[in-house]
Amino acid sequence: MRRIESFDIFDTVLTRRVGDPRAAFLQLGQRLASKQLIACSGESFARQRTAAEIRAFKNAGGLDSSVNIGTIYDEMRVSLGIDRSTQGKLIAEELDLESDLLVPMSDGVQRIAAARMRGHEVVFVSDMYLPSWFIREQLVLHKLIEDEDRLFVSNEYSASKATGALWPHVLRELGVSAKHVHHTGNDKRSDFLTPQRAGMRATHVDAGNLNRFEKQLEMWAYETDGMTSLLAGASRRVRTELHGQTEHERHIRDVTAGVVTPFLIGNVLWILRQAMESHIEKVFFIARDGQIMLDIAEELAPKVGYTGELSYLLGSRTAWLLPSLTSIDDDKISAVVPPTGDVDGVTLELVAHRFGVEPEQLEPHLSKAGLVPSMWREPLSDEHRLRLCQLLGHDDVSATILDLASEQRSLMLRYLEREGVITNAPIAVVDQGTGSTLFNALSSVLETVGQRPPLAFYFGQRPDAADLGFGSPEAYIRNERSGTGFLKTPGLLTLVEMACNADHGSVTGYSEVNGEVVADLVEPKNVAVINWGFEMLRSTIRATVLQLATSPLQLPSDIDLRPSTIDVFELFWTRPTRAEATAWGSYPFEDGWSGDTVSLPIAQRQGIRAAMQSQPHRHWWNGGAEALSAPIPRTMLRVRAELVSFVRKVNRRLR
Repeated sequence: MRRIESFDIFDTVLTRRVGDPRAAFLQLGQRLASKQLIACSGESFARQRTAAEIRAFKNAGGLDSSVNIGTIYDEMRVSLGIDRSTQGKLIAEELDLESDLLVPMSDGVQRIAAARMRGHEVVFVSDMYLPSWFIREQLVLHKLIEDEDRLFVSNEYSASKATGALWPHVLRELGVSAKHVHHTGNDKRSDFLTPQRAGMRATHVDAGNLNRFEKQLEMWAYETDGMTSLLAGASRRVRTELHGQTEHERHIRDVTAGVVTPFLIGNVLWILRQAMESHIEKVFFIARDGQIMLDIAEELAPKVGYTGELSYLLGSRTAWLLPSLTSIDDDKISAVVPPTGDVDGVTLELVAHRFGVEPEQLEPHLSKAGLVPSMWREPLSDEHRLRLCQLLGHDDVSATILDLASEQRSLMLRYLEREGVITNAPIAVVDQGTGSTLFNALSSVLETVGQRPPLAFYFGQRPDAADLGFGSPEAYIRNERSGTGFLKTPGLLTLVEMACNADHGSVTGYSEVNGEVVADLVEPKNVAVINWGFEMLRSTIRATVLQLATSPLQLPSDIDLRPSTIDVFELFWTRPTRAEATAWGSYPFEDGWSGDTVSLPIAQRQGIRAAMQSQPHRHWWNGGAEALSAPIPRTMLRVRAELVSFVRKVNRRLR
């Protein structure tokens, strides 16, 4: 008995490198404009190409028509005012672009192979305006079709799958009854409902359809010259090719591909562009958030033309602050003991560690100031914070700290020299912070050997970031000191810090081992984050970036991706699914400096009592908690968040 396996083609066995198929027209318009084959812009061409296709089908009476690429370009010929010779060139360019865009889908490849293993006949059925010879050529190129396999394309039968009119043609030419055919495809109507109505068995596979993050990216295609469509396509490709073993891993993968990686790519492209414009020869990505950023930069630098050196630098606030101290004044004390605190609950012990000392070393001075041992691990009150700041400026205390600073500075300088940071060449450093602490510390250390401050690329700038005379970092998302950028993006930095982690522990300082200076780590492996799913996150980022780096398409690298990627972030952060909140809410978030960190739950299920209280800490993910909670607490959490937002707006206006 004959058994026939029928397969849809686009987004079932082949997919495009862009998200929505219409985004290909934007790529095409840019290509045609660069070759001076059209007089209009790429965007204008793309809109006209979409309109021409709609008009061609409308004029022909609908989907059950013989509209093909030639028919569509007959409409375009009038719209663009071109002759038939140019029309032929445009068609050839579109076919060339389609060939560049198409890539196989592993699920479809496996389904075809399984059908052949069962001894079933394989046929392909597509609703498409492209010629069958071209589609067959693409299937041959990707080793999906064999000589005896049949191919049915709607425009050559004036009948479509969507209406069901194509199926009788397929069955008649195959010479079989409907019960002998099983069809697989991604479109619920064309590939599942209409074949079932025709009496066939059908399987709906929707992995090749854009998810909600990719659809949101696609909405920004025109504003970003098609870049977000390339990101959407890359995300889809990774989702369908990189298989997670568990649901937890799959939700890490999907959010990373569709939300996290597009943001980081936009950030890295901005860094590379700034580095090229400033003629920077070396860019150093500072641990730990620099590890993944460096991965991205190394892949994209050749694509956008940056030829400088990219390196990873093992450093941290704890490792660099002490060596940077050649004197202790109010500004340097404030950088370590900020008035508002950079973690929830700053303790005396934590402050001492930031200065590279143990409280016991300062015990006589501390006790004299009324800061007795029983208080060392308790959050500092405003009064005790003031006493501590005054104490740190005391000659005896500062002398102890400065002696330790000199020893660590010598080791740090040897490390920096080995890594190529000490140089006459223009250099830059990258950090995902907002307070300039690392930049100021590094600049202070380099100043001791007569080197000018590096250029610095930061996530943002807080209004209270210390200015020690070295200038200020360039801010990607927002500069609160100047009031520019995207000032209101609650949660974005938290997600970036979650994503931009490393597979090793925090750096606490430097020591000499067998004549070599090495970085001291809290732990060699970042066990908690690795156990959460860090390898899936990092693999997803690498795979998504690789889709762009290896694409034959040009990247519009000078596009501002902040509005689009923040838009997608907000979709995830404010309206996560329960499964997404479960996966990402379990992230072991660390707040603090190096060894003095606390692990915080980002989001947890809340009861009514908890929902009535203030949020647990500054990195709390309210949207995640809402998704995890029952209806009544969920509503209370939402109201609480809206009330907090309202109070903040009122306070800003009053100030």
